[in-house]
Order: sequence, then C-alpha cells, then structure tokens
Amino acid sequence: MFKIFKEYSVKRINITAILFAGIFVALSAFVVIFNEYRGYKKEIAAVEKSYLQNQKKRVVEQTSRLYRLIKYRYDNFKDYEQSMLSHHIVEEVSIVLDDFNTGDYIFIYDKNRKIVYKSRELKYDDSALDLLFEKAEEAGVLLTLKIEKDDSFVENILFVREFKELGWVIGSGVCLYQKDKALAQITQEHQNQISGFILKIVTLTLFLYLATIFQYRYVTDKLSKEIRFIAKSLKNASKSYTPIDRNRIKFKEFRQIISQANYMLLELKEKESALGELNLNLENLVEDKTKELKKSIAYTNELLEYQDIFLKNAIHEINTPLSIILINIDLYNLKFERNPYLIKIEAAVKVLENIYGDLSFIVKKDREVRRVDMINFTDFLNDRVEYFADVATGNRLKIKSEIQNDVMIMFNEFELQRLCDNNISNAIKYSHINRNILIKLYNSDESIVFEVQNYGEKINDINNIFQRYYREDSARGGFGLGLNIVKDICDTNSIHVEVESDELRTVFRYYFKQQKEDLS
Repeated sequence: MFKIFKEYSVKRINITAILFAGIFVALSAFVVIFNEYRGYKKEIAAVEKSYLQNQKKRVVEQTSRLYRLIKYRYDNFKDYEQSMLSHHIVEEVSIVLDDFNTGDYIFIYDKNRKIVYKSRELKYDDSALDLLFEKAEEAGVLLTLKIEKDDSFVENILFVREFKELGWVIGSGVCLYQKDKALAQITQEHQNQISGFILKIVTLTLFLYLATIFQYRYVTDKLSKEIRFIAKSLKNASKSYTPIDRNRIKFKEFRQIISQANYMLLELKEKESALGELNLNLENLVEDKTKELKKSIAYTNELLEYQDIFLKNAIHEINTPLSIILINIDLYNLKFERNPYLIKIEAAVKVLENIYGDLSFIVKKDREVRRVDMINFTDFLNDRVEYFADVATGNRLKIKSEIQNDVMIMFNEFELQRLCDNNISNAIKYSHINRNILIKLYNSDESIVFEVQNYGEKINDINNIFQRYYREDSARGGFGLGLNIVKDICDTNSIHVEVESDELRTVFRYYFKQQKEDLS
C-alpha cells in the first residue's frame, strides 16, 4: 500500500483518491453514529433518572398518606382493644388505598414481623425483612430491594417508616419493571434511527463510489492517451531532435512540459554540434599531451637517477671522513689521556654516523637482497651499548644494562643495528641530564624482549611517533627518520612493539619471535 506514495502514476493517484474517499465516508459515518450513540446514552440516563425520581416521590407520598390514615383511625379508636383497633384500621386502609396503579403496593408488619396488611402478594426473604425493620424509623427511609416476582427478581423502591403507637412497620413500594419497558422502547427507537442513518450513508457511499469510478475512467483514459503520445514523441526526438507538436496536447500542464522538452531538445542539438567539433580536435590534443607527458616522465626518471647517484656518492663521501675521525680519536685515546673536549667530538661524530646509517638503510633496503644470519644478540647489544657510552657521557648521562647471556637470534645484522642504534640514540637525545638509561635483553615465554628505558618528557602522541618526518620535539633536531626505519624493520620481521610513556619514564619494548634455529 505504501508504494502508492513512493511511485507516482495516474492509476495510483486515482486509486489513492478512491481510497481516501472511502476512508472519509467511513469516518463520517463513524462520527454520525458515535454522536447519535452519545445522544442515546444521555437520553437513556435522563429517562432513567427522571423515572426513578418520580417513583421515589410516589412511594414517599403513598407511605405518608398511609401513615396519616392510620394515625387518624388510631386517634378515633384508641380506646378499643388492639385487635379490634387493628381490624378497623385494616378495613379502612383496604377501602381507601385500593386504587393504586399497577406495580404499586403497600404493606403493614407488626412487631413480630407478621403481615398485618398487604395490597398484593409479597415475597420478602428474611434478609429483606431484617433490612426493613432495621432501617424503619419515624421519619421514614428510602430502600432499594430485589423482590421475587414470577420466578424472577425485580428491583423495587420502598419507603418505610415506623408507627410507634402500634409497633408497626408500614411502607409503600413500586416495581421497576416499567422502567425496563420504557428503556427498551427508547433503545428500539434509537436502533431504528441508526439503521436509517446507515442506509443513507451506504446509499451515499455507493453513489460517490460510482461517480468516482466514472471520473477515474474518464480522466485516466485522457491522461494515458496524452502520456503515451508524449513518451512516443520523446523517444523519436531523442534520435532526430524533432520538436514535439504542442497542438496535440489538451492538458495545459502537459503543454508546459512539452515546451520545456522542446527547449531541451534544441539545447541538446546545439550541444551535439559543439561536441562533434570538439571530438575533431580531441585526438590531436590527446596526442600532443601524450608527447609532453612522455618527455616529462623521461626528465623525471633522469632526475631520479641523478638523485640516486648523488645520494650514493654523498653517503660514501660522508662515511670516509667519519671513519677517519673515529680512528684518529681512538689512536689519540690510546696514546694520551682522555680529553673531555675530544669526548664531545667523538659523541657528535657517532651521532653523525648513526644518521649516516639511517640514510644508508633507506638507499640500500630496496636494492640489496636481505641476508639472515644467526647472531649472538647478547654480544651484539653489549657492543652497541659500549659504542654509545661516550655519546651518553657527552650528554651527562650513564647507560646501565641488564642483558641476559647467550641470547641467539636469526636476523639481518644491518637491520638489527639500525633498530638498536636508533632506540639507544633517541633515549640519549630525549633523556633528562644526570639520569640513567636502562637497556634490557631477556627471554620471556616464546619471545626475546629488547627494552630501552629513559627518563624524559612524556610522549604526547604515541600513535604518530613512528610516522616518517614526525618529531615529538622539533627543538631536539633530527630528521624524523629513525623510528620510521625501526617500524619498517619491525613490520618486515613481525616484531611486536609496545610503547609506554608518562611524566616519569618512557619505555620502548620489542618482542622478537624465537625460532627453532634460536634454540639449537
């Protein structure tokens, strides 16, 4: 059903109109019937209320009349014996009050609950009599009881009061079965009225439905005919760009559509002509651009080749003086006492050598075949710690190590050196002065753990420190390549990395997988 509101068509719109017309008629019928039902309920309530008030008034008047009559006779015959007095009163009551309406009755009970007089046969059970004697008082009281009549129980309204001089309970009552008849008559009249409303509504609905069907057929035929013509004309116009004849269209709205369609056809025809001219020149333009692109690619490749040659030569040229400086420093230290100024020079040269190692790794990593050997990680790391000892001393730091003995690993030696050197170098660079740097190497479960710990500033962005050219503190210098090279090596060798950093310390932890060869 909800597709009617998503996909528009003449047929769907007409069906929707019929549907809503039916809903409208149904709602209108419901409102009329509901209002009539409310009126019926109010009328029933009013009739019932009026009926009950009238009956209550009647029983009160009848009981009062009975009381006055008994009182009058009692005053005249009070010197008689009580049995004789009762006999005279009952005779008078039966004569004077024998003109009651159907359903009305009176009764007199003595103090022993025996019937003194009753205008018709009454069937009170013990609980009803108890209530009569309990509620009876000189002023009188209204009661509602269900009394047996014709093998059924009928609701009765009674007014009872006490005649103390004789110890009698007197009263008058009326059966309410007449109320049910009156209400039944009103209900029947209401049902007849509702039936009349329903008949009228059904007739009106049928008329509206037939009128809607006629309108639907007529309008649908007209719209469908013009829509088919427009669709066919647009199909032909898409091939030849022939304008559509507006004189064939009767509906004003469709004429506006045709005008816009003819305008678009004219625009398309002009665009096609311009596109044809553009296509004539496009091949020549593409050929010229292709030649320029080839020249640009050749020039770029030539620049990259020159750049590669330059980097190789520059790295080679840098290595030679660095090696000479370090050798001469070692010779000086062997011949003379260690010079504090020379220690700083040696530390700076070793930093340069570490940078040279990073550049050399970048140049060679994709050009040389990786070779994996069995390496004594313990001896290798001790050598690297000793190498960086002078660099740490020059920065007023000290390196401490906890390196487990005889730790073996299958690895590429050049890559292992870059991983260790960059971590130790960074620990020195970012450590507070006069603090210790701790280097650890140990076996843990199925891993070999290499750990570098220093005391410095907290790393704010752990997720980005392995990105190329990223530097946590630009004032410290560097190119932002070291940790990126470490990350590349870890990814290549499936090394798991953990970084912990807070205001107190920073720890880089690397988990190398142990291999079978490591255990041999």
